Amino acid sequence: MRKKNNKGFSLVELAMAMGLMAVLVGVVAAGGGMMTKSRVQREVDSIEGLRLAAQNYLSSSSLTFTGVSVTELKNKGLVPATFDPLKANSFGGDYSVSANTADSTRVDIALALIPEDVGTSLSGAFKGRAEALTYDKTTKIWKATF
Repeated sequence: MRKKNNKGFSLVELAMAMGLMAVLVGVVAAGGGMMTKSRVQREVDSIEGLRLAAQNYLSSSSLTFTGVSVTELKNKGLVPATFDPLKANSFGGDYSVSANTADSTRVDIALALIPEDVGTSLSGAFKGRAEALTYDKTTKIWKATF
């Protein structure tokens, strides 16, 4: 009597394993997209908070944004004292707030190290709300003028 050789996998076992792998790849891919969307939304919220703080700075101090910065907003209690603008955005870059160089009645809010697709998403989120939106592909800096 000969013993049957049962080494290896059957066709059914291979098909089940391939199906399971396809489902796992789909879940991981969907999760990655949701992570990026949540990071973009975090930045939209942060930019909006900085914009509102800058508007309060303007109404409480002077008629222009001259001298505005994240440090100044912190000193005036318009952003939390624990807010650190360095390497603080979701993509590892800095936040900056400054008076617009061409018009000091406008404020510029910039984020560094922003991937191009995220810059496009941020611009879409602020289209119609910002005076100007720019993205520099070389330096990866996204900037909105309000």
